Amino acid sequence: MADHHHHDQAHPHEHGHHEEAGRFLGTAFWIAAVILLAEVVGGLLSHSLALLSDAGHMLTDVLSLGLAWYATRLAGRPPTPQRTYGFHRAGILAALFNAGTLIVVAGGILAESVARFEHPVAVTPWIMWAVAGVGLVGNLFIGLRLGAGGHAGHDHGHGGNLNVRSAWLHVMGDAAASAGVLVAGLAIVFTHRLWWDPLVSVGISLLIARGAWGIVAQTINVLMEGTPSGIEAADVAAAMEADEAVVSVHHVHVWSLDGVRSALSGHLVLRDVPLSQTEGVIARVSRTLRERYGIDHTTLQLETGPCPHEDCSQTAVRPGVLAG
Repeated sequence: MADHHHHDQAHPHEHGHHEEAGRFLGTAFWIAAVILLAEVVGGLLSHSLALLSDAGHMLTDVLSLGLAWYATRLAGRPPTPQRTYGFHRAGILAALFNAGTLIVVAGGILAESVARFEHPVAVTPWIMWAVAGVGLVGNLFIGLRLGAGGHAGHDHGHGGNLNVRSAWLHVMGDAAASAGVLVAGLAIVFTHRLWWDPLVSVGISLLIARGAWGIVAQTINVLMEGTPSGIEAADVAAAMEADEAVVSVHHVHVWSLDGVRSALSGHLVLRDVPLSQTEGVIARVSRTLRERYGIDHTTLQLETGPCPHEDCSQTAVRPGVLAG
């Protein structure tokens, strides 16, 4: 029997959601640029490695937000004959680049922190407090707005927009780093121990690296057409076989296009179902996949006889044909 394609229509507000995210990412980019300038000047004046480390992280924030801003606008473009999937993968590439830069920055901060332990440098705490306070407020504003708007949240329990989430991770990591700078300044005042400054810097670098590695792992999984987080291909196949008209399924492939939208292709072996009722079977199975797993793009081939292939029992995770 022929292939049957099913995909839900985009939500009415989806395009508006992209536009809203794009507008705020643009605003966040300029806010982050102002914070970066303040932290560079403040770090040089106070001789604080923690504050300069925060500025280095802030530089990646600016790059991250700029890339996320551009990628969000690009992802909103319709598919073309040359880009039949559209431009959704632009966000994944931006997320991978952002996470990679974070790991490099974390390594640089860690190396400089070790040097500061050996050769402490006097710092000016009140400048640290003033600049870190500005950074904390600004980054919390950006991060909370991204989170509250759902741009950095999770979709159907198996991952959110990795592009925006990577930018959100940058921003919230920098907010935590700014808080650490404030703590370091207080500790130096009360204990007169200069090693608090590089110690906080080490904590900032580890925080950055931990979050960045998680984003790297997720983006690689998307680019390798891996099963989306939170979905088990075997469970999906079992849910499809639970339909009363389905005898068995094979060649079930599940993947994600951009970390948000999941897709599936597979073969359904049907019972003695009249041709006029096959569309109903497709609709039921597609609805099950959408409601349980958030899979809203399906390509299903219907069969009524034994599978002609030797590997029909295979339930794999690899690219198939995405319903457009």
